[in-house]
Amino acid sequence: MINLRYHIVSIVAVFLALAIGLALGSTFVDSVLVSNLEFQVDQLEEDTLAAIAERTEAVEARDEALASIDAARAERGEVEDLVRPYLAQGRLSGTTALVVAPEGADTDAVAAIRARLVATDAELGGVLWLSDGLRLDDAAVRRQIADAFSLAGDSRDAVRRALRFLVPQALYRPDEAGSSTGERADVEVVPDAAALDGFSRGFASVPTTRTALTVLRDLGLVTHDGTGAVALHRLGGETLRLVVVTDAASAGLNTEFVFDLLDVIAAEGHEGTGVIVEIPALATDDSAAGAGYGSVLAGVRSDEVLSSAFSTVDAVDTFSGDLALLVVLENLPEVVHFSATDPSHGLGTP
Repeated sequence: MINLRYHIVSIVAVFLALAIGLALGSTFVDSVLVSNLEFQVDQLEEDTLAAIAERTEAVEARDEALASIDAARAERGEVEDLVRPYLAQGRLSGTTALVVAPEGADTDAVAAIRARLVATDAELGGVLWLSDGLRLDDAAVRRQIADAFSLAGDSRDAVRRALRFLVPQALYRPDEAGSSTGERADVEVVPDAAALDGFSRGFASVPTTRTALTVLRDLGLVTHDGTGAVALHRLGGETLRLVVVTDAASAGLNTEFVFDLLDVIAAEGHEGTGVIVEIPALATDDSAAGAGYGSVLAGVRSDEVLSSAFSTVDAVDTFSGDLALLVVLENLPEVVHFSATDPSHGLGTP
């Protein structure tokens, strides 16, 4: 006969043993787990404090290094400011320096270049500002030029051919027409029908105060800032040194007038008579300030004719670039190229 009470007691005893075992086991496991977690937290806190200490030391070291660099720059700047005024003295003696720049260029940058030339022994030719109208894409402008020079036609090619002859003539052969350096009397002479109003043959009927440059000025296509400089009609000759200042925003004027003119000057044998300087372009509605900087001189230095006939300088707003401009001008007719990206900041071919 089965004893029900015995089985109930046995079942209760089994469950009681299970409960006691679970309780004891969980207590032991919880104790080990908590100990491990506490150890990990303590270690993490120590690592964090060590990292904070290292970071603080690194920041202090960085600040000290930056302060040292700033002090060195300030000291170098003071030295450069002391030396800079004397760099130009005694240079460019016996030459006339004419700055040529597009009307839209940074006037402050051009003024800084002009001021540097004032400090030299060169005779100052002032600044010749070029209008965008010299691109000759305006028919009215071409007609004005054709009328002023008595050209047979006012097509773009006809006007460009005339300017390719007349402007270099005014710059390097002023004695041939309309220059005060000539010994011609102002008498009435009927020019040959094929002549350009006397400019191409040196007819005496051309007033001594009238050159291709003064005509372009009267047409509003160039502006001469001649304060303290040689008068526009007196500019020109073999001692003339051009400082052609340009920027990336003047690409059209460069291609269609300036560089075309420089090609002619080189072809006529006037290599080594000038330097091309690139400055950052001003901000416009379509571009940020300095956009495209470097593209102008990159094109010049890759051009077989221009790179062999004209020196180039960039970064003239820096001490090294400022000095390079003076050295380049002083060493003309030797053609050299200065680039601020050159690790040695030296003069050499690109």
